[in-house]
Amino acid sequence: MRAATPILSAPSSRSRATTTTAATTTTAATATTATTAAPIPWVHHGLLLVVLVTALIYGGVVALSVRHYHGNLSALIVAGDRAIGGYGRLIGHDVIIFRHTDGYDGLTYYFAADDPFLQRRVYHDVFRYQRIGYPVAVWAASLGQRALRPLAMVGVNIIAVLAVAYLSGLVILLVGKGTSVWWALACAVNPGLLIAVQEDLAEPLTIALSLLGLLLYMRQRVAWAALAFAAALLTREVAILFIVPLVIADLLARRWRGAIALVLAGVPYLLWQVILAATFGHVGAQGSQGNFALPFVGIGAVIAEAGGASLRDALVHQGSILAVVVLVVATLVVALGQVRRRYDIVSGGLLAHGLAALFAGPAIWVAYTSAARVFGGIYPLTVFGFARQRNRVFYLLVIANVLLTLFTFLRLIAISPTLPYYVTP
Repeated sequence: MRAATPILSAPSSRSRATTTTAATTTTAATATTATTAAPIPWVHHGLLLVVLVTALIYGGVVALSVRHYHGNLSALIVAGDRAIGGYGRLIGHDVIIFRHTDGYDGLTYYFAADDPFLQRRVYHDVFRYQRIGYPVAVWAASLGQRALRPLAMVGVNIIAVLAVAYLSGLVILLVGKGTSVWWALACAVNPGLLIAVQEDLAEPLTIALSLLGLLLYMRQRVAWAALAFAAALLTREVAILFIVPLVIADLLARRWRGAIALVLAGVPYLLWQVILAATFGHVGAQGSQGNFALPFVGIGAVIAEAGGASLRDALVHQGSILAVVVLVVATLVVALGQVRRRYDIVSGGLLAHGLAALFAGPAIWVAYTSAARVFGGIYPLTVFGFARQRNRVFYLLVIANVLLTLFTFLRLIAISPTLPYYVTP
């Protein structure tokens, strides 16, 4: 296999001037320097212990999350009786149904996994169907058997977070000389992934595929990176926040083929939208319109809610969301400062996530567990930024991520109450 050096950024005007003419130097002032390092092998035994610790942590998360429900893993689906509607026939046996609630998105993935290839067309939520990657993985892991689906949903997500830990460790080894691989724990154990594992959501697989694409890109395997990103987009469209910074880096470096390959990663997603439109009469992306608004509208809605809430609710509910707001804004400011000096794919990724957060609407920001997941790429990218820069600013951002993770674990997992429920016969 050909050894490759990692691509971290576009070549700078100065480095291009050494291989072109002096006239080029005066016109190429906006690009940035390339960084290379010794290749890192795919198999790194030092990361296996990190993966093991990650497995123990998430094993504990799952155990704590189902402790009130006799260990029944279907509790993680968060199936609410109000959300079942006419889809009761799609619910398997011995599934926990929570009373007097709409439940959460895990139920929609459970339904989509019942017919991921639209053969029977009995489930009609086209917005959720556009995120078909996780349901397909669950369908495959459960061998298409409804009885195995709750276990498969947990299993796919556990494998995904372990992949996040391992892939993050490899990226850290590439971008940060001398940085401990144990920082990969902060990439794999974060608020977004904790919530997603606890509620059978698609973010673990999305982040794992996105990090695989990022690592392949850094190893100059751009075609394979595009395939990984294509799968990530089909799992959740927020993966585009990883792709755009890479396209920009390739355009700045005049790597036209790489840029085209990365853009083509969106083709399977668009084709799937065409299939959904032919099946249901409209595209799934149509349901995403309410997720975005003018800058700060969503953040303003959270602040307004906090102002009208009791002190306890403001601290426990809106307070944690506002903590995410502060973290996102701080990350955006740091990324802007980095990009102004020199564009690289890590700072570009942080910038993309931060800007998207500013334009997120109330539907994303007001929901208690939404924003921490939607912009979950910030957590590993912040660690990568610290590994590369090794400065106090990135260190403080990583520590803030860790503190928010601890709060999320305590608030949502360790002290979660027992909710009223019944079990399907």
